[in-house]
Amino acid sequence: MDEYKIPSISSLHREKHVKQSSNNDIYKTVLNKCIEKIVYTNRHTDKTFIIFEVPKLLIGHTSYDMISCIHYIINNISVHGYIIQFIEPFYIYIDWGSNAGNSGSTSKETSLQSKTRELLRQFPNVNEIEYVYEDVHKKKQEKKVKRKKRH
Repeated sequence: MDEYKIPSISSLHREKHVKQSSNNDIYKTVLNKCIEKIVYTNRHTDKTFIIFEVPKLLIGHTSYDMISCIHYIINNISVHGYIIQFIEPFYIYIDWGSNAGNSGSTSKETSLQSKTRELLRQFPNVNEIEYVYEDVHKKKQEKKVKRKKRH
């Protein structure tokens, strides 16, 4: 008779916790990319909105649940008064214009949807605009490693 190694409940819980922690790290990375695009757009253009494309994959990371990541981004940004609209399949319209801090009604949301669709029709290649993302945290780690190597 073959013996099966039955995992302990605590090891299963640890494994789940590690996986959830890894997902949260990925979600935070994508959120940081979104925030950096907002800041970049605000500093270098006259626009008060972006259409953020949630990446299908992140190089150097495991695959992740895009829908959960989209919810994570929407929840974290909307609490700060931004107008947010999800556009299928994986775009997020984010607006911080003059009306952004006000609570929106259903008619405003419908207006926002139509405005977003019109913008996407007018600018079909909006996501081909070059946006350079610098991983600030990675650069800091690389500097620390270089300093340690010198000593």
